[in-house]
Amino acid sequence: MQISSLGLKNYRRLVDVNLVLDDKKTILVGANNSGKTSCISALHTFLVRPDNLRMRDIPKQNWQQISKIGLLLENAKVSEEELEEAKKQITCLLPSLEVRIAALASEAYRAREILPDLDWNGGQLGVRIMYEPEDIEDLAAKFRQARSVVSSHSDVKLWPKCLFDFIEKGRNITKYFKQRHYIVSLDIASRNIVSDSDKDKLPDGFFDQPISSSILKKLIRVDVISEQRGLGYDDDDFLKGPYTEKQRLNKLLRDYYDSFLNPDDFPEEDDIEVLKMQQKMETGFTHRLTQQFESPLKELEDMGYPGIGGNPTVEITAKISGTDALRKTSSVGYRFDKNKDESLPESYLGLGYQNLIYLTFRLLGFRDKWMRKGKSISSDDDLSAEIEPIHLVLVEEPEVNLHAQVQRVFIEKAYGTLRNHELLGKKKLYKTQLIVSTHSSHIINDIDFKSLRYFQRRCAGANVKMDHTSVENMSELFLAEKEELSFVSKHLKLTHCDIFFADGVIFVEGQAERLLIPEFIKNNYPNLSRRYLSILEVNGAHTHKYKALIEKLGISTLIITDLDTRGPDNKKCPPKKNSNQTTSNYTLNSWYPKLNQIDDLLNLKSEEHIAKDSKAPLYVAFQKAHAIKGIEVFSRTFEDALIVTNINHPHFKSISALQKTIYNSAVNSSRIEDDLFQYVQALAKGDFAFNCLLYISSEVSEKFIPPKYISLGLEWLELQLKPIREIGNDALISSG
Repeated sequence: MQISSLGLKNYRRLVDVNLVLDDKKTILVGANNSGKTSCISALHTFLVRPDNLRMRDIPKQNWQQISKIGLLLENAKVSEEELEEAKKQITCLLPSLEVRIAALASEAYRAREILPDLDWNGGQLGVRIMYEPEDIEDLAAKFRQARSVVSSHSDVKLWPKCLFDFIEKGRNITKYFKQRHYIVSLDIASRNIVSDSDKDKLPDGFFDQPISSSILKKLIRVDVISEQRGLGYDDDDFLKGPYTEKQRLNKLLRDYYDSFLNPDDFPEEDDIEVLKMQQKMETGFTHRLTQQFESPLKELEDMGYPGIGGNPTVEITAKISGTDALRKTSSVGYRFDKNKDESLPESYLGLGYQNLIYLTFRLLGFRDKWMRKGKSISSDDDLSAEIEPIHLVLVEEPEVNLHAQVQRVFIEKAYGTLRNHELLGKKKLYKTQLIVSTHSSHIINDIDFKSLRYFQRRCAGANVKMDHTSVENMSELFLAEKEELSFVSKHLKLTHCDIFFADGVIFVEGQAERLLIPEFIKNNYPNLSRRYLSILEVNGAHTHKYKALIEKLGISTLIITDLDTRGPDNKKCPPKKNSNQTTSNYTLNSWYPKLNQIDDLLNLKSEEHIAKDSKAPLYVAFQKAHAIKGIEVFSRTFEDALIVTNINHPHFKSISALQKTIYNSAVNSSRIEDDLFQYVQALAKGDFAFNCLLYISSEVSEKFIPPKYISLGLEWLELQLKPIREIGNDALISSG
């Protein structure tokens, strides 16, 4: 039994998404503000803390619709039928979660309380969680009463302005709305879960069956590690909300004791005997703690800590003092030499290792509580209750403060840690599913890309009238055994996988472009330099292999490639018009614009560089004509295009091998193509790029001008990545 997918609606920018879960690890990736954190928050709210829902969690496009319903409720003569219809409308506008579970027929006894009918014989099961008005009449009456006081004062803003404003204040949302659980109906023929849009097609008698919210908790145990953690921070405290006055008083008393009453400071005669007994107890307790923590600390070593380089080992030391009357505590220290009685306090270790230790022990605690291990069962626990068959663990941004190598080790070992128990391992009786949201390319560097779920940002449209998110299932792409995708997977892992977190991607041909294009962006495109760009170096023979991934991600893509001209004899040659030349560039002849003849490519209009029928915004840039003294000069590669564009630049004038070319250009521009072709053919392109970069890094005022074909491509990408509020609809349409 396992969770197959999670259908989430009406939660922030996640208007309607379907998150398909991997059987072990599911990794949520995407650019900033794409909805990954919202997804973790939504799952936490629905499955752990239903009272955490806030009105601002509802998508903005639904706010006005809720307020329109308030106009009806404000009417004192509203009928029962109208109230019931208003209840349905409000419910449809509120967040909902559909948990779909795949189970075998042999597991029917475990899922008996969510079976849709007696004919179920294995397959999909579903539980829909919704928020509904608990008493629509009471809500209408209280809203009407509140509005009656302020409705006649339109000249001043008073609460409540509308129904949304009324529900948002204080804890009204939890007062008037409650979470409800339903068994989802199945289609008799397909035995698949019926979607909301298809419900009206079902025969009479089909309906979602209400169940207790406790039933799902018997099937799925949910544990969460929030990103909002830090030194002295505990997720449990985060779940409970702000500190109470009692806790503040507790801290005040501890501080008072430490400052004025602690016998450790300047002990008096009466304190000596007490301290002897205290230290004897500490020694015995420390010995016992060391034995108890031997196994989990061994698992910590599997995560790569303490590692090498003099990192201290973790030491658990019992600390017993008068403050135990106010707070139970154990002091965590770090010992460099086990043979010496010297250690450092917890705060002296780097944040990265503190976070690794924190994450590891949280996972150990989740697993052991799930398995009812040892003393994790409190006296109030029902020992007869069965262990939940599914353990869902949500981890938000584990990379916080972790070194890159430690990030890779953690994601590799985390699932194994959650399964390291005699009842788990490779056994199938209990299922562990781990969901991790991340911004780190290191986290996903060593995982199978089929476990990735890409959160794609989308602009408002006809169906969804607000910026929103769709979730792309990468297993649909990377499960296919294709040579192109095998190359993409290996290439990304060699060059880091930041494409999954970028606002836009730029493909370049070689080292020179990869080094110099960031400089062009910084000097000429300040708005573009503020975006998160992935610049991937892939030559023209392989760039087209990224087509399927780019279209799956829907990411704005600029391809900067070369003409790569060849003559009728199929040999490399300088580009010329009307010479029956072709291109050897696979990107140009197989991806876009799917042209082979150089004349066709050179005559391509500016707007035709934009792929109109692409599933992702795409612009392909390649060398075009550059005028020198009124004569068209053509370039074959980036290097000769850069030289032609900057023909009078001091750096190129200082290169002796270019003196002849520069002189010829002043006398006869028609010869420059042949001369540059010969120069570039003999060029060590890596040296060329680094020499240009070295010149730029020196304190000189004259920068390189980007070739026009690159400028046009960067201008297009800059327009694509501008926030929609900064550009009009016409600009969006013209940019493809």
